[in-house]
Amino acid sequence: MSSFVQIKAVSLRERVVAQVRSAIIEGRLRPGDHIVEGTLTRQLGVSRTPVREALILLEREGLVNSEPHKGSFVRAFDEADVAAIFSMRTTLENFAAERALPVVAEKDLHHLDDLIAQQERAIREGQFGQVRAKDMAFHAYLVRQAEHPLLERAWGELVAQIASLLYLRAEAVPDYDETKAIREHRAILDAFRAGDLGGIKALNERINGRVAAECQLGVRSLRR
Repeated sequence: MSSFVQIKAVSLRERVVAQVRSAIIEGRLRPGDHIVEGTLTRQLGVSRTPVREALILLEREGLVNSEPHKGSFVRAFDEADVAAIFSMRTTLENFAAERALPVVAEKDLHHLDDLIAQQERAIREGQFGQVRAKDMAFHAYLVRQAEHPLLERAWGELVAQIASLLYLRAEAVPDYDETKAIREHRAILDAFRAGDLGGIKALNERINGRVAAECQLGVRSLRR
């Protein structure tokens, strides 16, 4: 029997997806920007095929819009988009909580506590990319505990859209209080420890409603 596990090669398409996604999330590509295939092929040193495949995948993720005879553009969210994204996130996270609450063990709670501590440390050190990464890691861990592949995939598809919206929020509210998320994560953790499903759902509703309103402010700021 082999002692090794096969190594999966990362395709050119996936590398292009990762780079363009990062550029959108970090604001290097702005809402409404035209993504020119020829420019990408030159800058990334790849052929048009992986670029075209990557743009199709990014459109499925909700980060890119394709217009016939015009090309691909960075998606420009409006306030209704933001409301739809966060209401769906609330629904998915509440469903995840229903499935996860009966199976979450003490080791899981310790892991979540550690993620909160890492987020606090990132705030103190001013590493705001890590702050958001640990924030999403906290919620992603809870979603994974639901052990529902379709749920996890649907939630994952929202994450990149949310990340790009959070960048707009950061521009609109430069002095944003990152410790809000710490307090909210601790409240979610306490509700899981208490087995309080109603409390978890109420927190998900309130948190996502707050963040949606902040992201809508970011969307509105682009129109000024």
